[in-house]
Amino acid sequence: MNLDWHRLKAVVLESDDWGLCAWVPDDRAHRALALLPAFRTAAGLRYGRSTLERAHEVTALADLLRGLRGGDGYRPVWQANTIVANPDYGALEPPLFPVATLPLRFVPEFPARWARPGLWDAVRAAEAEGVWWAELHGLHHLPETTWLNALRRGQNDARRALEHESPLCLAVEASGEYDPSEPREVRARDLRRAIDAFRALFGRMPTSFCPPDYRFDEWFAAEAASLGLTTFQGRAEQAAPRLWQILRRRWAGLQFPDLAGDRFNLPPRIAFEPGGDASAPGPRGLEAALRKTREAWQHGQPAILSTHRMNYAHLDEPWSERSRTALRELLTRLCADGAVFLTDHEVRQLVQHNTSWRPLGGRGVLLRHYGVPREELRHPVPEGVTGALLRGGPGDAKAEVAVVEGELRARVNVGEFVVEWTHA
Repeated sequence: MNLDWHRLKAVVLESDDWGLCAWVPDDRAHRALALLPAFRTAAGLRYGRSTLERAHEVTALADLLRGLRGGDGYRPVWQANTIVANPDYGALEPPLFPVATLPLRFVPEFPARWARPGLWDAVRAAEAEGVWWAELHGLHHLPETTWLNALRRGQNDARRALEHESPLCLAVEASGEYDPSEPREVRARDLRRAIDAFRALFGRMPTSFCPPDYRFDEWFAAEAASLGLTTFQGRAEQAAPRLWQILRRRWAGLQFPDLAGDRFNLPPRIAFEPGGDASAPGPRGLEAALRKTREAWQHGQPAILSTHRMNYAHLDEPWSERSRTALRELLTRLCADGAVFLTDHEVRQLVQHNTSWRPLGGRGVLLRHYGVPREELRHPVPEGVTGALLRGGPGDAKAEVAVVEGELRARVNVGEFVVEWTHA
């Protein structure tokens, strides 16, 4: 039985850069750096006052999502593509910067000027409610070798930014953490460190991966796959000459599902970047996102909506509020269309098995079963779980759930269910 993606109306909310200490930590830093070249580029003018999220910004997004219901009756889920470490600025000593590797502070610890009281409590609360789902975006988002070389050579914009605990300079903006210009051994090492840090932070392996700035090559993609990162975001947006990008994006739009061996590539992203505008006009705005989402459904594909953190975490509070207003309007209209909100991993599971499982903050899992009614389904359970209760769904008096030998065994009709764990 193949899932009818035309009818499912699936949406994935992919959002990059969470956990990243960029562009600036505070107003003082932006005033000092605003005239530097990187801050005068198109990206700098747009991102320059974006910052590491604060607890109230995460809570505000969670509140927004909590108040909505998709076509299946469940809340939208925010896939926060997360950076898991940032530079330890206190350990970077000018003028020679005598370090073999970039010194780091691992999330949820942050450099001094980037302190965000209560941030990780807010993330954990949103996770527990099932509206926040982290995936891997990278170790530190920086071209480590390029940045350290710029600092050691005394490049003015790099040194000036460093004084304010910002890594943003022209050298950094022209490259990326996994850019082919970075040494292979550095990219391979940092990818392994990123996976280890993600597992320590979230207690699980990442199930999807978005290389920062879409800068990577085929060697790196193979390296990531060898480590278990086989679901890729942004393959259609991979950095390349403009014409090649256009052609590749059009080709990728025809390939769903895009499976090659153990690799799975998500469809092209649909940009929704309100940029502090509640009406969010233009090709990255509200109406364009709605139109492209509906086109994806018509083509039998999930709609992959990309909306960066800079819209919702900003030094200017009204900017963030207006972006959330635009997001609320977009999601409200999608919910009215019957949209069902998934993560990347759920999309892949449904493509391959017609069934998906998403943990709900340790209290249970969200089960979607669109395959053969009442076939036996199996799923591992966390340590200490001895039983399970079935919630929601189409109402099946004959539904069966039990925990046997460390795994959940279920027989249910087609539909969506919350399975709650019980303990002895």
